[in-house]
Amino acid sequence: MATLDSGVPAARLDSLTSLRFFAAAVVVLVHLSAELDLPHLIDAAVSLGYVGVAFFFTLSGFVLAWTARPADTARRFYGRRIARIWPAHAAVTALTIPVIYAGGAEPVWGALPFVLTCTHVWIPSPAWHYAFNGPSWSLAAEAFFYALFPVLIRVARRQQQRLRVLAAFTVTMMVVSALAVVAVAPDTTWGFLLYLNPLYRLGEFGLGMLLALAIRRGRRAPWPTWLPATGGACAYLALVLFAPHDSEGEIPRILTDSVLLPFFLAIIAAAASADIRGDRTPLRARSLVALGDRSFALYLIHVPLIKAVHAGVAGQDLGGAAHLALAIGLLGASIVAAHLLYAGVERPAEQRLRRRLAS
Repeated sequence: MATLDSGVPAARLDSLTSLRFFAAAVVVLVHLSAELDLPHLIDAAVSLGYVGVAFFFTLSGFVLAWTARPADTARRFYGRRIARIWPAHAAVTALTIPVIYAGGAEPVWGALPFVLTCTHVWIPSPAWHYAFNGPSWSLAAEAFFYALFPVLIRVARRQQQRLRVLAAFTVTMMVVSALAVVAVAPDTTWGFLLYLNPLYRLGEFGLGMLLALAIRRGRRAPWPTWLPATGGACAYLALVLFAPHDSEGEIPRILTDSVLLPFFLAIIAAAASADIRGDRTPLRARSLVALGDRSFALYLIHVPLIKAVHAGVAGQDLGGAAHLALAIGLLGASIVAAHLLYAGVERPAEQRLRRRLAS
């Protein structure tokens, strides 16, 4: 029986577990591109891979709402979330320290308590946002979502007859906030206000929650998963080719996330509906589900691994082909390292913590 992000058995939604691997993989690809000198075509193709984070936030809201139990208490919920994410996060944070020194830098020691408590994204300093392990900034956003979840799910359940109204309100707030920031703030601050800021990213999490409640009430997506996936891939390509760039020469992340979010919701709805109907789809393949189970570990471990290898080859005159081979090798090594982290730390520590917190 597969287990989704909440730790609650949900064998009928294996496809969502598989989708987590693809979201993690595109994040790995964008970081490989940032560290290695890859061919321009590949750099361009993976340059928007950070959208995997938006997919994670949306899927997280869906899964937590889908598996939430009415009799559950906030204390039990918080305990499960701590057991789920903290052991692997703490272990990888410790592993990053020698990697940082190997790269010739100094850890931002003042940020360590905030990193370990998943609060560092609230500190107004880019050095602290990405301190120790860069991807952990999203855990700080998730921790904020978790803190609000018991209240959010209670409100959403009471308003189940008005899910469309809640969804429209959420989208409106996101659009108004984004337009206000774009109109008033310089584009150099958009990254924090509209990408890192948990208050803004709460909208993605909330839409995932509302989608889960709609499906629990009997709504089903009539379209196959491949249809929104293909549409999302086409929209992604259009953004790479035609989207405007900001003053730093990058496509604004708020634009990418906003364009692709509807496709993410449609993909999640289609995959969940197919699993509920019992459809046989490639996403339910055992190997993909296993990779999805290790996606959180992959998301955490890949940057320290990439940076460690990059520090070892820095200064060497490697050609483009060698960098491409190195990138492929690092992708495979990241998956192997993710399995070791999952099997050696994440799962056993979560099980022990759950038993201890339950007692």
